[in-house]
Amino acid sequence: MRKSCFDKLAPWYLFLETISFGNQLQQCRISQIAELKEVKNVLILGDGNGRFLESLLKSNCNAEIESLDISRNMIGLANARITPLPNNSQVVFIHTDVFDWNFPKCKYDLIVTNFFLDCFTYSELTNLLEKISLSLKPQGKLIYGDFNVPNSLLIKTLTSLLLYGMYLFFRIFTQISANSLYDPTSLLIENKFILKNEKYYLLSFLKSQLWIKN
Repeated sequence: MRKSCFDKLAPWYLFLETISFGNQLQQCRISQIAELKEVKNVLILGDGNGRFLESLLKSNCNAEIESLDISRNMIGLANARITPLPNNSQVVFIHTDVFDWNFPKCKYDLIVTNFFLDCFTYSELTNLLEKISLSLKPQGKLIYGDFNVPNSLLIKTLTSLLLYGMYLFFRIFTQISANSLYDPTSLLIENKFILKNEKYYLLSFLKSQLWIKN
C-alpha cells in the first residue's frame, strides 16, 4: 500500500480547487450540514485545509471533533482556519495515516469522508469502511461527498477523461494508491448502512450522500 503525502500540495490546494471547480466542491461538502446540528462526537477523515471543519463548528457549537489527516501541513492550515472561532478548543487534530490508527468502537455520532475515499483502492476501501462502521454508534451518520460518474453517455465520457487526468496528477504529486474512482455503495450496504439523502452538483459530477448505520 502506497502512503500518500499532501504536504507539498497543501499551500496550493485551495487555489487549484477554486480554478478547477469554483465553489462547487465546498457546496458538496456542506450540503448535508443542516442534518448535523445535533451530533456530539465527530470524526472527520482527510478534511485537508479544514473548510468543512470550519462550517461544522459554525453550525454546531457543541460537537467534540477529531480531525484526522496524513498531512501535517494540511493540519496546520486547518488549525489556522478555525483559530478565530470561539469553540476551536473542541477540535483535536490527529496526524497519522488512517490505516495506522486504531478506530475506537461505537464512539462517534458522525464520521465525515468528503473527497477522501477516492484516494484508495477497492481492497483498501473494504478494510476502511469496515472500521468506519464499527466506530459509529447505532444510527450514527456517515457523510460521503465525492466525485461521481454520471449516467449520461456524453457527460460520462467527459468526466471519465477528467477523472483520468486528476488521478494521474494526484498519483504523481501525492502518491495516492488509487488509480481510478470506486463507488463505495455496495460496500456501505454490506456494512449495514442505509442511504437517507443524496444531492448532486456540477452536472452530477459531484455527489453528496448521508448514510445511517442500521
